[in-house]
Amino acid sequence: MTTFEEAYELTGHGRFNYLALFTNGFILLYVTVECLGLGYVLNTADCDLQVTIGQRGAISAATFIGVVVPAIVWGYLGDKYGRRKTMLPATVLAVLFSLLSSLSTNFWSMFLLRIVTGTLISASCATAYVYLGELTSPSRRAASIAWGSAFIAGSYLAMPLFAWILLPLKFSFGDGALKIVPWRVLMWAYTIWGITACVGMAILPESPSYLLSTKGGPETLAVLAKIYSWNQKKTAAEYPIKEIVCPPINSPKFKESIARMKYMIKPPLLRCVILSHICNFMVFMQSNAFYVWLPHIVDELLKHGPNKPGLSLCRIMNDLHGNIDLVMDECIPVQMEKRTYPIATVVGIITANIYAAIAFGMKRGWAKAKMYCKMVFKLFLFPYTLY
Repeated sequence: MTTFEEAYELTGHGRFNYLALFTNGFILLYVTVECLGLGYVLNTADCDLQVTIGQRGAISAATFIGVVVPAIVWGYLGDKYGRRKTMLPATVLAVLFSLLSSLSTNFWSMFLLRIVTGTLISASCATAYVYLGELTSPSRRAASIAWGSAFIAGSYLAMPLFAWILLPLKFSFGDGALKIVPWRVLMWAYTIWGITACVGMAILPESPSYLLSTKGGPETLAVLAKIYSWNQKKTAAEYPIKEIVCPPINSPKFKESIARMKYMIKPPLLRCVILSHICNFMVFMQSNAFYVWLPHIVDELLKHGPNKPGLSLCRIMNDLHGNIDLVMDECIPVQMEKRTYPIATVVGIITANIYAAIAFGMKRGWAKAKMYCKMVFKLFLFPYTLY
């Protein structure tokens, strides 16, 4: 008999862990693309949806509304029924509703469908980190989660690249309000990551940590033996551990889960909760909230900035969109400025490499991670600013 942590370490690190990393990484990538990818979609969908700049903001916020509101409920369901059983059906439905939202023809249909899509991807926002951590041995858990976060930065690279390929195309199929145009195809392309993640989750087992706390030792050992066989290229029967120390089985109830939240607003956790919430709010406010509008801001700045020398970015945007409820009598479709895509791509490259440097620093040391960041800056950012 041995402890769960010791039994987990004996499974090793190999093919199974790479599959878990890429599956959960694609989940996080898909969640980010669904939240932020509308920045490229709405920049060319104004005429088809007949939306004002204010309504564009509402549609962009709709996904985030869906993510935030049911987050506590999804966390409880993940603890009650399992990480995989919660995320897999929710992600499948998220892909379906995302495809439905791509067929929207007006503001309200897009707004409501994006709220439903956000509600479904909310199941995976935090649970994917938990699932990835619990599918990794304790000694490699922190680095694995950091590498999983790097996939989020990869979305900042995938979004402009997909948009760069699809949005400049000029095609239109169908009649009436529902025409298949590039921005709809771009939304279909964004679901590739969700479909890939669903395939990975269908292969992966349930979290062994969750099974240990809710089902007991035998089912946990079966999963650990499977991980061992994948990583060590041996049969599950060769797994040397036959029994592990099993804590009392616990099936959480919703009232109990809510009651435990009181510990978050009392010392000693209160200080940590306040600091972590402030840091997370500042990070996401600076990254996600700004990035939703980055394609539009860069596009307008490149188109109108040279004609208004000396004016600030805020003044240019105010002159263009001073009235957020303005609806033009005749909407003229426009193409995004081509230089918008490489600028957004460079932002994605820098962001992705910063995440990679964090994961690299956890294992190799922060001095080497700092050197890596400087190298990335010299290779990508500085030459582009000269251009």
